[in-house]
Amino acid sequence: MATQRSWKDADGDAAMREFLLVPPPRRAAIRELMKEILSPDLFTRRCAADLARRVSAREPGILSRYADLLIDLITEIPLDQWQARGYIALAAANNAITRRQRMSLVVPVRALLEDERIAIRAISLEAFAILAIAEAELRDEAMLLLESARHDKTPALRSRARRMIPQLAAAMK
Repeated sequence: MATQRSWKDADGDAAMREFLLVPPPRRAAIRELMKEILSPDLFTRRCAADLARRVSAREPGILSRYADLLIDLITEIPLDQWQARGYIALAAANNAITRRQRMSLVVPVRALLEDERIAIRAISLEAFAILAIAEAELRDEAMLLLESARHDKTPALRSRARRMIPQLAAAMK
């Protein structure tokens, strides 16, 4: 049985560039991406989730048509597929365009904030901040979380907090 090589950051960057080179509206590319996110193959799913995270960070709302599906996937993806789960959470946060979608994301993202894995906590901290930028009622809670993470012993949490605090502060003005 052959093992697939790992998906490196350079692979993700290349896939994102290739995806974004497709002229808008990119319907076929988006359909293919969503098909891969739903794939039973774990490697394919994780890579597609990473690509969704990357393109959604670059062009928020690009997958808004699939926001409800992304939100549902956060709780449906098994816990052992933590990377795909985290990437989907970020993609969902960047593509939730309605208040209902954003508020339905709050519960699963809060749950991810309690995960034992530092990477998942860092991802969920960013996702919560993205939600708070759009939803005023979440801003105070998000700022407290970010301020606490800014002084955390783990570099991943400190880094996400330093990156998200200015964006949230700008939204609070």
